[in-house]
Amino acid sequence: MLLYQAVVVGLVLAFSKWLNAYGSFLQLMPFFSYIVLALVLGKSPSQALILGAAVELAFYGVMQIGAVLPQDTAVGGVLGVAFALILNQKPAVAVALAVPISMLAVIVWNLLKFWFTANVEVFDRYIDQRNLKKFNRLWWLQIAVYLLAYFALAFIAILLGTKGINAFVNAIPKPFLTGLTVAAGMLPAVGMGMLLKFVWNIEFLPFFIAGFAMAAYLQLPIMAVSIFGVVFGLMMFFIDRHINEVKQAKGTASTGNDEEDFFND
Repeated sequence: MLLYQAVVVGLVLAFSKWLNAYGSFLQLMPFFSYIVLALVLGKSPSQALILGAAVELAFYGVMQIGAVLPQDTAVGGVLGVAFALILNQKPAVAVALAVPISMLAVIVWNLLKFWFTANVEVFDRYIDQRNLKKFNRLWWLQIAVYLLAYFALAFIAILLGTKGINAFVNAIPKPFLTGLTVAAGMLPAVGMGMLLKFVWNIEFLPFFIAGFAMAAYLQLPIMAVSIFGVVFGLMMFFIDRHINEVKQAKGTASTGNDEEDFFND
């Protein structure tokens, strides 16, 4: 059973990394991998979504800039949720495992990146030689090594680490586990703070206060606050578009008047 779990988790992680490499689809559909993971492990998809939501909120403020990867959220998310599903643990445990795993997994990416970078000169040489066959062969070899590396990472982690993780989780004192639960609830706020640090503008302050008031005083659920956020965003979009249309119309009229005055003179 453990061997099967290691194989299917490895395949799901390799598939997730493939999605992430081609257009960062995993960032748009983070829960797709968790649902697939639950199905292949014979677990409840709803439980996987609950675990995945906690993990994704913890990764909310993680931002990749170019090739710099602070945390491998795909590896951390898949393995964290996988361990929690296999061991029937709470979301706090999934988060507690996913965050350090995501940091350690960066080492694998850096090693692969060294090899990819070294291959750039080889690719250039094949281009100069017009050798498309060798170019494609090396390209597909890179993809195969990339996917195999992450499959092996998940396979070994599940096969060798499940018993150790289970013993570790069972050894955690209850007050400490309660603290992990509280910390898991705080991580989304940390992620939001990290995002606000990069995108904050004083013009967003009224919307920030409105969202806080809806959640804290009106006791609206997250979905309702999100819907109001979409409404506010659409209002600003249409207002800005109308203002731009008016400016363009005035600019066109002004240009036409200048040309008319020129010919009249």
